[in-house]
Amino acid sequence: MSNLVFRKTESGKEEIALRKAGLALATRQLLILVNGVDSVQALLAKGLGDVRGHLDTLLALRLIEPVPAASKAAPPTAVAAPTPPPATAAATVVATPPVPPPEPEDPQQLLALQRRAYQTLQPHFGPDTPTVAQALLAARTLADYQRALGGIEAKLAIYMGRKQALREVQALRG
Repeated sequence: MSNLVFRKTESGKEEIALRKAGLALATRQLLILVNGVDSVQALLAKGLGDVRGHLDTLLALRLIEPVPAASKAAPPTAVAAPTPPPATAAATVVATPPVPPPEPEDPQQLLALQRRAYQTLQPHFGPDTPTVAQALLAARTLADYQRALGGIEAKLAIYMGRKQALREVQALRG
């Protein structure tokens, strides 16, 4: 967990401005310090006490989220767009109809599933829950959530056996 990097979500930015979640002082201070660049190890070095516990709280409230490994490993680089071939008089243009946007999912349902899963996994993984549940918490669709549960099922099976892990994950599938 010490190499993980977190960033504020939109809700986290709102919380800093509006103070509506009623966070403890140390938890709020940690929320302010989360910047998308510093690792958990760097946050621990700032001496805020129970940083992991505060991070768990902020994750459960969806005020912070893990920064994907690809975005922290290399800064974005500009890629030149390929130049289209020159049009010829014989070329025909076929217009494709626009693809309708996918059916929107209920974000509140996904958020409720993620919170319930996090709370269920907390007793099994303890302080490592944010690391284990990183993909689960980062899921933005129900399909991503279901895929993340598949990975967690394998980790649970190590500790509680395949059948019991399957039961636990089936209860979280919603």
